[in-house]
Amino acid sequence: MSSLPPSSGDHHPLRVLRRAWKTPRPFMAMWYGSYLLLGAAVAGLFAIMVPLAIVATTHDSRLVAYVIGAYNAGLLLSPAWGLLAERSQDYRPIFLGGFAGAAVGLAGLSWPLAPPFLMLAALIVGIGTGAASTVASLFVLDFAPRDEWEPRLGWLQSFNGAGVVVGLLLAGLWTHDPTRGIQIAAVLMLAAAILGAYHLPVSRTPRTPRPGLRHLDWRALAPFGHSELSGGNVLHHVHIPILAHLKEMRILIQSRFGRFLLSWATLSFAVAAFFAYFPLLLRHVFAIRPAVTALSYAVVAAVAIGLYIVASRWCSRYGAMRIYRLSLLARAAGFGLLWMLMLIPGAAQSLPALIGFGIIVIAWPGLSVSGTVLTGQLTPTSEGAAIGLFNAATALATVAGTFAGGPLVARFGYAAVLVVGLGGLIVAWLLFANIRAGASTSAASSSGPGK
Repeated sequence: MSSLPPSSGDHHPLRVLRRAWKTPRPFMAMWYGSYLLLGAAVAGLFAIMVPLAIVATTHDSRLVAYVIGAYNAGLLLSPAWGLLAERSQDYRPIFLGGFAGAAVGLAGLSWPLAPPFLMLAALIVGIGTGAASTVASLFVLDFAPRDEWEPRLGWLQSFNGAGVVVGLLLAGLWTHDPTRGIQIAAVLMLAAAILGAYHLPVSRTPRTPRPGLRHLDWRALAPFGHSELSGGNVLHHVHIPILAHLKEMRILIQSRFGRFLLSWATLSFAVAAFFAYFPLLLRHVFAIRPAVTALSYAVVAAVAIGLYIVASRWCSRYGAMRIYRLSLLARAAGFGLLWMLMLIPGAAQSLPALIGFGIIVIAWPGLSVSGTVLTGQLTPTSEGAAIGLFNAATALATVAGTFAGGPLVARFGYAAVLVVGLGGLIVAWLLFANIRAGASTSAASSSGPGK
C-alpha cells in the first residue's frame, strides 16, 4: 500500500470494506479454518464460560483473576515457540500440538478441580494457544512472498475475528451450563487440530527468517487486528527481543517512544481485570444476563472486524497519534458511563450498561492499529527492538493487571474494576498528551512495504 494518504473519498467505510473483501481468494487456505476455531474457543467461549464456571463451582471471585491470569501467563511463552519453530523447522508439530494442548487444558477447566489445578489447566490453555497463534503467523511470514503478507494476514485475522463472533454466539446458548460450554471449546480445539493438518504450507526449505527474527513487521500488522478483539489479553503476533537489541532498550525507554510505551502499559494494566470479570460484573451490577452479554459482544465484535481496516486508513489520513488519543477517550467514556450508572440506584441500567460495554470493546480496533503504527513511528532506533518492548510491556502489564483484579474484587467488589479501568485510562491519556508528532527516526522505516 502506498505510504501517502489516499484521497478523501477513499476513506468512506463502505468503500474501504469493499476493497478489502475484493482481495483475491487464492490468499486464503483451508487451514485458516483452524484459526477461526481458535478464535471461537478462546476469545469467544473461554472468555465468557470460564469466569461463570469458576464462580458457580467455587464461589470464589478471586479465583477468576488467578485463572485468567495463569492463561495470560501461558501466552508469555509465545516468543519461545516462534524461536523454536524457526530454528528447528518444526512448524507443523508445534502448530498442531498447540491446539491439542489447549484442548487438554480446556478439558481440565471443565472439571471441579482444586484451585492450583485450575490455574495449571488455564496455563496449559495459554501455552497451547500461544503456540498455535504464533506459528499461524509464521506460516505466512516464513513461507509466503513478502508482497503477499498483508492480504494473507488480513484473511487470517478475518477468519479469527469471525471465529470470535461464532464463539460468543455459542457462549450465549450455554451460559446456563458454563461447564458444558468449556467442553465445547475443548472439542473445537481438537477440531482445529484436525482441520489445521490440511493444506499447511509445505516446503523442504522454508523462506529464510528475517534478520533479528522479526516475527511480524509492524507495517504488515498495522492494517489488521490482533488475535482477539477486546484488548483484554496478550494474544498478539510476537517479535522476539534478542540480545542484539538490548543496548537499544535504554535509548528507547528515554525517548518519546518510552512515554508512549508507558501510556500503553498503563492502558493494558487498567483494563485487564475488567476483561477477566466482565460477564460477572455485568450480571451482578447491572442485572444483564450472561447470554445477553455474549450476544451483544458478538454483535460488537462483528462490527469491529471491519473497523480494523477503517482504523488503518484513518491513521494514514489523520495521524496515528490523534486516533490513539481519541480511542483512549472513547474507551474511558465507556468506563465512565458504567461507573455513573453504578452511582444511580434504581435506574434502568441494562441498556445503557450494554452501550457502555460496547463502547469499551469498539474502541479496541483504533487502539490496536494506532498503537502498532506508533511503535514504528516513534522509535529512535530499530523497529525490531521497539516491537519487542511493545509486546513485552503489553504482556507483563496485562498479566499484572489480571492478577491484581482478584484481591481488588474480593476487598472492594466489582466497582474496583471500573475505578481502576477509568483511572488508568485517564492516566494513559495524560501520559501521551504532551507527545508531539514528528518524523520517525527509525532507520528501518524507509524499507519494506509501507502502509
